[in-house]
This record gives sequence, C-alpha cells and structure tokens, in this order.
Amino acid sequence: MSQLKPRQLDIMQSLAKMLGEKGPVKITTSLLAAECEITEAAIYRHFPSKKKIYSGLVDFCEQNIFDLINSINSAEGDELEKVKKILILLVSFSEKNPGLARLLTREAFSVDETSLDERIKQMMAKVELLIKQNLQKYEQDTKKKLGLPTASAANLLLACSEGIIQQFVRSGFTESPSKRINDQFEFLIAALDVS
Repeated sequence: MSQLKPRQLDIMQSLAKMLGEKGPVKITTSLLAAECEITEAAIYRHFPSKKKIYSGLVDFCEQNIFDLINSINSAEGDELEKVKKILILLVSFSEKNPGLARLLTREAFSVDETSLDERIKQMMAKVELLIKQNLQKYEQDTKKKLGLPTASAANLLLACSEGIIQQFVRSGFTESPSKRINDQFEFLIAALDVS
C-alpha cells in the first residue's frame, strides 16, 4: 500500500466510522464529504472514485491482518495454538473495527464496489491456506492425524470465524463475540485433535 496523505487517511477513517454505524448503510460521496467536513470535489481530488476509498480500506485490512498473522506464525509455539490465535485475531480485529467487519463480510459493498468482493475472497483464501499450513505442520511435527483432513479442518475453522463476524455485524455490533471465542475455538480445535 502506498503512503497515504493525511487527508486521504481522514477520508478512509471517516468511511470506516460510517460503515461501523448500526443498521444498513448506503454511503454516498455526498454523505462521506459531509462526515469529513469537506466538499465532494475535495474527496475526488484525493481519490478518483469511491471504489478507490474502499480499495484503500481493503488494503489496510490485508496489511494489518497479515502482519499480525505473520507475527503469530513467527513466534515459537504449538501450531494448534497458533491456529487458535489466528482465528481469535480475525474476530477481535472485526470487533475493534466494526466498519471493517462490514467490509470483511462484503455487506458494505454496493454494485459499484463488487470487484472488491474478489479481493476479500482472495484474502480469506490466503488466511485459510495459512491455517491449513499450520495444521499440516502440526501433523508432521507430532506424527498425529487430525480428525479431518487439514483442508477440511482449515475450511471449517475459517467458516466458524467468518460466521462469528457475520453474527456480530448482523447484531448491529451489539453482541460482542470476544467473550465467547476463546472457549469456542479451543473446543473446535480440541475436537479436531483426536489422535
């Protein structure tokens, strides 16, 4: 992601804040300009389209999530624990950034931003691959077999994480998932580790 100018960052933060408000969201550049206390023309001086602002938010999500996952994966420790930390990270990131949770669930995109669906899909596929690699490494290191093939297990765990994020968005950001996720993911991972 290229270095953002302060005004570009302000615009992106305002968009994320608006996305994080309760209820369905239809954000126009006019509403965004009012939130930023600038004109629509000023927005277009910093971003050629609303889609580019959303794209910047997707870049922010990708960079931050993968930096944090890399930090988890580079630390010493058990691979199953790393998987749990990655899943908790996804949910916690969404809980701390409700507007970005709406982005990760693709609920925030209008017809004009649908091409960003593919970017979110690719990002989540990469997260699933990293989970799968940790599960494979666990099997190699311990000589144990999980209760499901690693690809199926990774898919199940990510689907659970995405479902929790979707519930959080659907609740209007009122149902905090952080109070339950540690136990939930611990249970799921323990259920996979059958041998």
